[in-house]
Amino acid sequence: MTGILGLDSKKKDGMSEPNKMSGSTVVEDPGIPLVDRRNGKYNKYVQDDSQNGSHADLSALGPPGKFDNISYRLSRRKLLIKRRRICVNVECTLALIGLIIMLVENELIFAHKITKSDAVSIFLKSGISVSTLLLLMAVIGYHVIGIQLHMTDNSLEDWRLAVNFPATFLKILMELMICAIHPIPGNITTHVTDPKSEGHDVSIDAILSILMLMRFYLVGKFLVVHSRLLTNTATQSLGALNKVKINTVFIFKALMVTMPGTILIFIMLGILLSSSWAMRTCEIYYHPDPEHSTFFNCMWMIAITFLTVGYGDIYPNSYCGRFVAVSTGLMGVGTTALLVAVLAQKLEQSRAEKYVHNFVYRAQLDKERKHAASDVIKYVIQLWRMKKHSEVSDRKRIRLHGKLLQAISNMREAKNEKSSIGESAIGVIEISKSVNDVYDIVEKMEDTNKELKDQVNNMESKLSDMSTKMDALYTAMMRK
Repeated sequence: MTGILGLDSKKKDGMSEPNKMSGSTVVEDPGIPLVDRRNGKYNKYVQDDSQNGSHADLSALGPPGKFDNISYRLSRRKLLIKRRRICVNVECTLALIGLIIMLVENELIFAHKITKSDAVSIFLKSGISVSTLLLLMAVIGYHVIGIQLHMTDNSLEDWRLAVNFPATFLKILMELMICAIHPIPGNITTHVTDPKSEGHDVSIDAILSILMLMRFYLVGKFLVVHSRLLTNTATQSLGALNKVKINTVFIFKALMVTMPGTILIFIMLGILLSSSWAMRTCEIYYHPDPEHSTFFNCMWMIAITFLTVGYGDIYPNSYCGRFVAVSTGLMGVGTTALLVAVLAQKLEQSRAEKYVHNFVYRAQLDKERKHAASDVIKYVIQLWRMKKHSEVSDRKRIRLHGKLLQAISNMREAKNEKSSIGESAIGVIEISKSVNDVYDIVEKMEDTNKELKDQVNNMESKLSDMSTKMDALYTAMMRK
């Protein structure tokens, strides 16, 4: 593992401490080559050993004190990020090649062009195995580069310090297991029973082909390593200062904020197409019939399951198909929750829109309150005139009295609504602005108090001087 990571934590005997002279590092031992560390770059020189006449090479020792040079760490980090991006590109390419070959082989089987024992099927599955083997090597390389990057960021000289046991090993093992699943050459069958208690022999390629679709997680890794949030040094620095990890979750949240509609559309289409193909594969292998053999019928069944409608006109006839349907329903519930959250965020008013709406609505409430107050005055005057002229029409008096009560109620309602608008218009930003304003006022008062204190001190000093001079003058006059 030490050879793979390219690091050696052991120290060589006979190597003295480096001396810094004119921007370079010189090793004083004549048996050790000179090392130039200007600008974080290391150049090897060969020097004759004075004792045995042999040549010494610094490549076995590695750059001395390389983690002490910040320029070397930055350049190495940039190189490792570039290598990791290339490694992820290779992973996605190999995974895509394996998936395409798997789809071609299964479609040929579905169309009855070939059988599992034909040479074409064995050749295609052998190609899937070769691409899977290369993919596993790329996955290991990706994690090795990740460990090297962690060592560079934290100035670690031993790879064991950058590995969390057993979390790191379990993560690598899980990813290897996911990428290793693929249909193997040959025709291996197993005895299964369908929901109708009918047993028959079925090839295990159906399960292996469906589980092979889990390789689509590499798309998320591809988006992460190519995101500017991960490669930007400023973002990494801000994240480190605020104790925020720039990882897959952070980038997914950022994408959901910047372009939520696009992300949701891609997620929905990916779930629809992959689940439809998985449902069709399950039904053809485990319960073949003309109704479930078409891709469009399976897509219809997956769509109504994903939308949690469930008409029941088409339903899965195998345990494998039922498992796919349940998984699709769970993913549909989660995606619907994301869709509702995005819609709620998009329909929410911005600060400027909220201010405009509150201002207009407050003006409208003021107008309604004034109208209600004028109606109250008007109906009171009318009731007073009726009482003054001794009008005994109870019907008219009751009607005016009811209008008066309604006007009073409208006036109070407008007042309460206006006060509630004022309370809802105050947010965190307004409170922060008010606090800042109060802080500025307090600072100005402190400065003013300081100036007043200085002026008082000056006046006291001047009065003291005047008192001293008056005493001296009084003393002089008394002597005369």
